[in-house]
Amino acid sequence: MSSSTNPSTLPSVRRVLTGHTSDGKSAFIVDETTTPRLIAPGISQNLLHDFYRTKTVPASIDSEITTGSFVDEAKTDLSFLSPEGSTFRCADYAPGSTSPFHRTVTLDYGIVAKGSIVLELDDGKRTTLNEGDIICQRSTIHKWINESNEWTRIYFVMLGANPVTVNGKELGNEGLKL
Repeated sequence: MSSSTNPSTLPSVRRVLTGHTSDGKSAFIVDETTTPRLIAPGISQNLLHDFYRTKTVPASIDSEITTGSFVDEAKTDLSFLSPEGSTFRCADYAPGSTSPFHRTVTLDYGIVAKGSIVLELDDGKRTTLNEGDIICQRSTIHKWINESNEWTRIYFVMLGANPVTVNGKELGNEGLKL
C-alpha cells in the first residue's frame, strides 16, 4: 500500500534502527518512514506498521556483520506473528471499526498512543483503554472495537509464548489467517 492510499489521519511513523560497522562501531542502518499495510484487505481500513521482527529469542542481531548486509525481517516476513521470536509494530484502528475475535499464542505488550479503544474478551466483558494506557495480552481470545469517530493507534511488542493448556486442551492460534 502506498502512503497516498493510506486512509489514516494519524502521522507517519519514522523507523530508526541501529547496528554495527564491520569494525564494531555503532551505526544507523535504517532511517525511514514506514508504509502501513491493511490488516484485512476488503474487510476494514485498519492498518499495521511493522517495525522490527526476529525469528528467535534471544535474537540474532548481527546480520550486517555475519552476512555483510542487514536482513530486515519486518520487510521479508509479512506473517502476522513470529511464533518463537518477537514482533514490534503498531496498529491503526479506523473510526467505528471492529476486529474479529482472535487469539495468538503470544505475550503482547501494548501502549495506546492515540485515541481510545474497547478491548472485548470472549466472555463479553469489555474495558476501554485510553491514551497512555497499557495492555498485557496473554494469549486470550479478544477483539478490538474503535467506538470513537477518530483513528486509534496502539504500539505492540509481541513475543512468542508457550500455549496455555486448560483441562488438557491446548489453546492455540485462532480467528486470524496466520
